[in-house]
Amino acid sequence: MSDASLGAPRDARIAIVGAGHAGGRVAQHLRALGHRGEIALIGDEAHAPYERPALSKELLLGEKTPADLTLAPAGFWEDNTQTSACATPTRRYRARARRVFADPLGEHRAIELDDANSTRVDFDTLVVATGGKARMPRIDGIDQPGVHSLRTIDDCLALREALAGARDIVIIGAGVIGMEVAAAAAKLGKHATVLETAARPMARILPPPVSDWLAGVHRAHGVTIETGVAVTHIERTAARRFAVHVDGVSGAHTCDLVLVAAGIECSVDFLEGTSIASVDGIVVDACCRSPVAPWCYAAGDIAVAYNGRFGRMLRQETWRNAENQARAVAGFICGRVEPFNETPWMWTDQFGFNIQVIGRPEANHRFVTRGDIGAGPATLVALDGDYVSGAVLIDCGRNRRALEALIEAKTPVDRARLADAAVPLKEVAR
Repeated sequence: MSDASLGAPRDARIAIVGAGHAGGRVAQHLRALGHRGEIALIGDEAHAPYERPALSKELLLGEKTPADLTLAPAGFWEDNTQTSACATPTRRYRARARRVFADPLGEHRAIELDDANSTRVDFDTLVVATGGKARMPRIDGIDQPGVHSLRTIDDCLALREALAGARDIVIIGAGVIGMEVAAAAAKLGKHATVLETAARPMARILPPPVSDWLAGVHRAHGVTIETGVAVTHIERTAARRFAVHVDGVSGAHTCDLVLVAAGIECSVDFLEGTSIASVDGIVVDACCRSPVAPWCYAAGDIAVAYNGRFGRMLRQETWRNAENQARAVAGFICGRVEPFNETPWMWTDQFGFNIQVIGRPEANHRFVTRGDIGAGPATLVALDGDYVSGAVLIDCGRNRRALEALIEAKTPVDRARLADAAVPLKEVAR
């Protein structure tokens, strides 16, 4: 792929809205690639850019500190001339972006900040890496003190403090965050109850055999899981506990602490009126650039990008995508022309088990099992016809690269050999 219009001058002013994992990495890679212009890194968190996976695991358990999660020492974001001797230092704005201005001729663009002075930051190229905020369903009582969400370091520290003095917790949502927090709470000796509207925990990414096995693991460790239920309201009891009410059930789940883990809502408010974004994120092409505003790129959870490997638009809420798409965006700004194609990959650690999901295993695909789920390492391979479309690995991380190679090569496989765990994955292609 080639497009002479890709890239920006080496002294262009870059505004990065979103100072988390993806946004921070874009700034780092721009400097590493020799970009000399001013970089404005805009975000309202007090912390330096950091990675989020540990929020629901090691940081919550006190096994890591906030400093362990950061991408670079705090000084990097104020003066990073060590990465480019001629660079203008990155300017860090600790404020939320309120709106973006761009005149029709494209000669002047600026972001207005939501600070006391309504500061305006001029830019030539915009990178949106805002990710999302915790989605709060329409549940009466969900906004009262003691009902937590988990999206930031400060959220995690508040939850950790509350959990230390709690006996039990109700978690609304059985996605990755909800299940990881349930496992962490159980490890801390707390009783966790998980309430989920879907029929299975982590149903969006795990096939039924793995989802059912994981639910069994949680129950064996004392976690209560209720699926197919909808929370209607949350109220305080006379004993200063919470009562979480479920539709169609006369009683309530009482607890000291409530966590809402119902996914995210894309943070695109500041782009209202620009046609760049929707509630589902920012649509970009294979070069991570908006088709309606060529001066705008997107990276991380917010980006709905065309993936040529799977022939569809994908929005990925994963560590790997934030890491690699940020690198790609910096490359595109500096002149890269090769399209960005990311094979999805995520992992979760719960009760000592490592679960990895790669590719796009779909419910209508056929699954081939290598090993025995629950009796040791196992791999479920999803087939779309005779082609590997994805896989779920339980304590089988060593198989990831071989399976990714099969996905990316789009090579037909022999199903019988694939089902035989004694046959190396590199020998299952037909």
